[in-house]
Amino acid sequence: MDGLLLVDKPAGWTSHDVVAKMRGILGTREIGHAGTLDPQATGLLVLAIGGATRWLNYLPGDKSYQATVRFGLETDTEDVWGKPLQERDASGLDEALVRSTLQDLVGLKAQVPPMVSALKKDGQRLYDLARQGQVVERAPRPVQIDAIRVTAVRPGEADFEVDCGPGTYVRSLCAEAGKRLGVGACMAALRRTRSANFLLSDAAPEGQWALEALAPRLLDASKALANLQGLDLDDAQAADVQHGRSVTLAQGSAGTWRLNHGGRLLALAEVSGQGDTWKAAPKRVFSA
Repeated sequence: MDGLLLVDKPAGWTSHDVVAKMRGILGTREIGHAGTLDPQATGLLVLAIGGATRWLNYLPGDKSYQATVRFGLETDTEDVWGKPLQERDASGLDEALVRSTLQDLVGLKAQVPPMVSALKKDGQRLYDLARQGQVVERAPRPVQIDAIRVTAVRPGEADFEVDCGPGTYVRSLCAEAGKRLGVGACMAALRRTRSANFLLSDAAPEGQWALEALAPRLLDASKALANLQGLDLDDAQAADVQHGRSVTLAQGSAGTWRLNHGGRLLALAEVSGQGDTWKAAPKRVFSA
């Protein structure tokens, strides 16, 4: 059983909890996921089953979220589930200022990762150090914020949608908005609605987590890796690729391609060349 599976993670589950549950349902330990969701966050979790775990590095990392920011409250985790550090009255914030401040975050180029993140410092996860009461220095990391849409503003809170690149922390966006407004803020809710070209609307809710319901939902390589161009190989080309040899192409375009044989994904290859001279060099061979 190989393929990608889209599920809707409920609140209170860690991403590892979902993986463990699916291992029992699907009868395999070979399951990974594309992008961790915090326990209180909900929404789209992309699972890789069987040999599809080797596809994960080739999936685009851009994502979309729905979030709620609560103004006037700062916590040690940058969300409402953390220890309160400071509270201010934010009920009188001007709606237009709130909207413009959130939308101005599109220009943000770097973030300091929060202590409650899965990044490692000297071999230890930051969230493990945070649980021990430690705070360590973290270097800013580049981020890409493609769009922010403010959908509602209430006294002390606002809802927004964000499209962003990999490694973006929405909780830190909330904290940054509060800092710019001078009242502090933290994240009050988070739901992932998109991961690469996969949508939450296509994900299986918890009530449908059974083998007979999940098996038909598996996405094969042609759908899972639809962001990559594909090429069907003949028997001779497939034999070359299987042994790690490059194959020549009459035409192509630079980038990573899917190489298929007999209706199955055989390999991923780096295609390069110019004019009518191109070659596909295997970089990951999956099956004979």
